[in-house]
Amino acid sequence: MQWIVAHGPRHADAVALTFDDGPGNVTPAVLDVLARHQARATFFLLGSRVRRGGALVRRAAAEGHELGVHAWHHRDLSGRPVRACAGLALSRAVVRAAGGPPAPRVFRPPYGATSRPLVVAARALGLVTVVWDVDPRDYEEPGAEAIRARVGAEIRPGSIVLLHDDRPGLAATAVALDGILDDLAARGLDTTTVGALLGLTPRQGAPRG
Repeated sequence: MQWIVAHGPRHADAVALTFDDGPGNVTPAVLDVLARHQARATFFLLGSRVRRGGALVRRAAAEGHELGVHAWHHRDLSGRPVRACAGLALSRAVVRAAGGPPAPRVFRPPYGATSRPLVVAARALGLVTVVWDVDPRDYEEPGAEAIRARVGAEIRPGSIVLLHDDRPGLAATAVALDGILDDLAARGLDTTTVGALLGLTPRQGAPRG
């Protein structure tokens, strides 16, 4: 297994939808859409937000979604591996405590900024560093149709899609998600977690809603 990945196998019949920076304002709407489509996703959580968003974290875990580690705060960690290691260890612990077992297996560095020391620090904690190959730039708040179209133009079997769920301005992401899931189904692509896509965790059936 590589310890930094941007996508899964290109022969896969699935993709991984991922949501960064939560739990946040748009997480409930995202979970609602995923539940309607019986789709799974991975949430890369900020440790500093997990305690106050514990109910959302527990809901995501209970509905079969994967909990990953983003960082403690949203800061570039690529040049600070020692500090990063401490923050990742704490974040991993609070995510596990909030969502229960299994322990997080995947880590997404803030801004996608990586370095060899950071990847090694994450690896020491048993975390695979995950970036992405599809970025619809939903953080620019371009509207639901633009987000959906950008994902549709870039997605391929095995893709890992970057989305966000932290602030009210991202409400269009949840709206776009509904159409994205319709588009994936029309193309014969399932949705799964990053861990399952990479073979780190078993691929399971539809989430419990």
